[in-house]
Amino acid sequence: MVACPTTGNGYAVFIGKDVVGAGDRELGYNLMKMALYTLAQGDSVPAHVLFMNDGVKLPAGEEQQVIDSLMTLTEKGAIVLVCGTCLNYYGIADRLKVGTVSNMYDILGAMQRADKVITL
Repeated sequence: MVACPTTGNGYAVFIGKDVVGAGDRELGYNLMKMALYTLAQGDSVPAHVLFMNDGVKLPAGEEQQVIDSLMTLTEKGAIVLVCGTCLNYYGIADRLKVGTVSNMYDILGAMQRADKVITL
């Protein structure tokens, strides 16, 4: 079953770094993994999950829990867009495991069309 927004254009989740918060890096990374898992297991699926800057390291990384959560989100109907400029900057474009390589135009367009944007 694919979950779809019930009103408007739904919501988007913007991920600009690979951690949540600005404190301890290990804690922040674990919090990000938990946040993605929680999103994937919930009934309210975002219309878009958008990755830029350090955030692109998540869908191009080796952490299987992160990849599984993102795959579940796409299976439930979320569109995952990943900044191509950022992937190239970090030299990891060939490692992308889930999502579509995208650009600033499409990522900002998804934010503008969303009813709300949650930033992690």
